[in-house]
Amino acid sequence: MTTDYSKEVIQLTPKAHKSTALTMDWFARKALYPPRAGIQVTPLINGEHAFGAVYDAIRGAQKSIEIISWGFDPAMCFKPDSDRIGELLDVQGRHGVKTRVLIWKNPLANFVENTIIGDGLAGSGGTAMGSGVARASAASDKDLKYRQTLEFQRTYYQDELAKLYAAQRQVDGAGKPPQPPNPARERELQAMLADIEAQLNGEGGYNTLKGSGGPKYSPQDEQYTREWFNRLHDGRMQNVEFRTRDFSTEVPLNAIMRGPQVVQEKGRLATLYRLIKGEAPDVNFAHMLALTFFASHHQKMVLVDYEDTANAVGFVMGHNMHRNYWDTSAHLYDDKAARRSPGFGPWQDLSMKVQGPVLHDLNHNFSTAWDRETFWIKKWFTDGLRDQREAIKPDNFKAAGSTMAQICRTQPQEGAETSILELYHKALGNVRNYAYFENQYFRYPAFAKQLRELAAAYIAKGRDKDLYVFVVTNNPNKRGFSSTTYATLQELGQEQLMPQAQRTLTEDMLRKRSQLAYLEANPHTDPYVQRAQLNRAEILKREITELEKKGVTPEVEQRLGGLKAKDIPELGKPKSNDGEEPKPYTLKDIPGLKVVIATLTACTPDPGSTLSEGQQAYFRDIYVHSKLLVVDDVFSLLSSANINARSLHTDSELGLAAPDAELAKHWREELWKLHAGESFNDDKGSCDGLENFIKWNKVMDENWKNKNKNEPLITHLTRFWDVETPYAKAID
Repeated sequence: MTTDYSKEVIQLTPKAHKSTALTMDWFARKALYPPRAGIQVTPLINGEHAFGAVYDAIRGAQKSIEIISWGFDPAMCFKPDSDRIGELLDVQGRHGVKTRVLIWKNPLANFVENTIIGDGLAGSGGTAMGSGVARASAASDKDLKYRQTLEFQRTYYQDELAKLYAAQRQVDGAGKPPQPPNPARERELQAMLADIEAQLNGEGGYNTLKGSGGPKYSPQDEQYTREWFNRLHDGRMQNVEFRTRDFSTEVPLNAIMRGPQVVQEKGRLATLYRLIKGEAPDVNFAHMLALTFFASHHQKMVLVDYEDTANAVGFVMGHNMHRNYWDTSAHLYDDKAARRSPGFGPWQDLSMKVQGPVLHDLNHNFSTAWDRETFWIKKWFTDGLRDQREAIKPDNFKAAGSTMAQICRTQPQEGAETSILELYHKALGNVRNYAYFENQYFRYPAFAKQLRELAAAYIAKGRDKDLYVFVVTNNPNKRGFSSTTYATLQELGQEQLMPQAQRTLTEDMLRKRSQLAYLEANPHTDPYVQRAQLNRAEILKREITELEKKGVTPEVEQRLGGLKAKDIPELGKPKSNDGEEPKPYTLKDIPGLKVVIATLTACTPDPGSTLSEGQQAYFRDIYVHSKLLVVDDVFSLLSSANINARSLHTDSELGLAAPDAELAKHWREELWKLHAGESFNDDKGSCDGLENFIKWNKVMDENWKNKNKNEPLITHLTRFWDVETPYAKAID
């Protein structure tokens, strides 16, 4: 159960304490774990650094390795050209190192996205559907051969295009004159290259329902994952124990059989009850059911050699142990050049290495979850992992650094802890200069509303400085995610950056206006029918008012009314080559609040490059999977939690919060340099909100133009602009 830490009293002794410093409150009061001092935090930006650090820690382990993750691929290489992680765990086990791996598994969800590559539906090695093909049989390589064919065709057409330009440019050795331009052939070759690029970018990833669930372009890994789980579950792997977990449905007899710990466990029905009681704002009942019955265990952490308190190390991660999470900070367009597995990436993600007393809390989180999944008969005859380690206290860990930090969670199973949500609200309430969100999703309107109201409160108190909100996220690209994203952007005056969603709302508005006009112009002579018409008219008026509240203004109706879905992508493209064209959106000016919403994009040639004759740039989205909040160069929160109702209320999540100025500034400076090319400080060394706001907008505007002209970007930072997602009620 959570503890209310606001009740703690700190006694100050004048002779022992020469000075004190009072700060704003940055820690969660209702959390299972208290703030702890003496913590060392090492930021790990992107997979090359994160997985590299985890690999080194696992390779150096002497006693134990504990892993919690949403997904696991035993054939993944944490370092290019290194051992597969499954091989490394196997080797460490044969050397006496005890490994425990705990991964979320839901049979229904696995049909959509296989979280455990090669485990099979029943754990016997295979895909999400079942055991797959027989043991030791060769996996198909047809996908790999098809990709190699596409790559060969790309090289051929690139060479043909180069020959075409060379023939037009100069006289050859035989004295032939330059050939005349051939625009038809040029367009044909460029169209072929664009089609090949689209196919290469659209293919790849993991097999979901065939083979072992392994990567499409690696037959060897597909076979390895299946065999790894066969050996594991047959008991042919020493000291490596693998368990899966999911949420339960409360059944009293089942709880009693599974042991004393589970009697107090909260399951799906308890979560649904909390949502019905109004814990999550603006969530309809269908959304509640989806959140409850498809809740996932989304935590990611690694703990190495916990028993050796002098050398123990932990990781709080955003990265899952799937190969698509591996990338370098360069985010190169081409997978091969980036050393990524073919068909995966580019990918932006963040993790951290932690040392010090906070490892006690990481162990408690792991041990409690591990014991919960112990076979119920075994629970009655052996001590659980938590009991075995009860003698190790926080004081056994020496101070490793100067940071004070708190482990925070969303954990519906244990007292419905929502300390990550509490920390977000608290940190956003403390903003004095800027808030930076780097998150996979940006779908929680309450946070945006809080910032808007905070800016208004500052103005009311006479403040004349703006607050700055910087966001790096992804386009929703799925209708089930659109309404919450749209509502969040609307709170910040940015809803016109989702024109496809606005087009859907506009269609609805025009339809309702037409129905209302007809009813008002054609009253029925029968009084009973007329009464029904009047009732229907009142409903339509209320629905029209709701649509107006969602930003469907007369200007939007005029601009988007009558457009088809296929017309929306054309809005942002230039109509001519002459002069500056007006932007296809209008952002609202919220008093006291300056907002910029961005995405990340890779290109080839690389950002900052110049094109050779006849060459054009190609673009790929960089998938943002990070879950970071930074406030005022003072506070940072890195977790596994997305900014949506699922992560903040119903999934299990894990994070670390720290009011540490050096750490917060490091996150801001390194990430903004990576994304925008620069990060500006004022004369006091703190974030210059205005200069960075100007810089971001300048970069995004320049990249908007370059992308429309098929020229390389200047950096990866691009403006959020979702021309794909229609408006629909969220289910995430």
